[in-house]
Amino acid sequence: MEEVARERIERVCSDGWRLSVELVVPASPRAVAIAGHAMMVDRRTLDARGDGLVSHLSGRGIAVVWPDLRGHGRSGPTAAEGGRWGYDDLVEQDTPALFGLARERFPGLPVTAVGHSLFGHVSLAHLARHQEAEVDALVLLAANVWSERWEPDRLVLLQKRLILETMGALTRSWGHFPARRLGLGSCDEAAGYVAQTVGFLRHGWRARDGFSYADALAGVRRPVLSVTGAGDRLICSPGCARRLASEIPGARAITVGRLSGLAVDPDHMGLVLDPRCRPAWDEVARFILAQAR
Repeated sequence: MEEVARERIERVCSDGWRLSVELVVPASPRAVAIAGHAMMVDRRTLDARGDGLVSHLSGRGIAVVWPDLRGHGRSGPTAAEGGRWGYDDLVEQDTPALFGLARERFPGLPVTAVGHSLFGHVSLAHLARHQEAEVDALVLLAANVWSERWEPDRLVLLQKRLILETMGALTRSWGHFPARRLGLGSCDEAAGYVAQTVGFLRHGWRARDGFSYADALAGVRRPVLSVTGAGDRLICSPGCARRLASEIPGARAITVGRLSGLAVDPDHMGLVLDPRCRPAWDEVARFILAQAR
């Protein structure tokens, strides 16, 4: 593996929010990945113990822009500290700020957004609305939006609805979603964010102004790779991921697990946390490096 340099910086969004970002850069990078995390966690999930996905990509000659999204990790204030944000702020503020950072720091190299869960569909939403976005490709790691559009199982849909309604009720009671107190993650979520995501199941995947991210997927003109764990039964089931990807022209959707040669059927978090998923991470690295060719 190549030796890498690490640098912590801040990126200021156009609304003034400061994002904490770590750059992980091999000596001779051939491509760039913006590796973003899921909801209720921070960037540490993408390189647990220092031998996770981020280290895997950088060891294969890929420079990694590795942020904490607003309200998560070092990009405070947190929801418990009074931080306020909505889903659209991640789409319209954090995402273009990170795309621009990658372009500025690594001019001439292809840039791929690699989003686990939240950052995956947030990046896709930005690209769906802004066809000129400064990104060359997108990797969706267990990235799925809970919507009737992609969930055909009525019992599972009911389960999702109950979960989201409970999240909404707890958020109204606490003023934010107390993920840490409930043992569901390391980061709480803001009330505005929860309200929007609860609304996706009722009204579709839409921005606050009514723009349909879902309907705009047909206009996405970038290479897209969707990767889902075979053991992800609820948050991003392989079937839901395939149905979402089918609306993106040319997107490729794969399911990884024992049938694909892994030693495990990874669940939602296992896809990025379990070192037994390294062959799937190799697939991601090959996709990213293919953009350089």
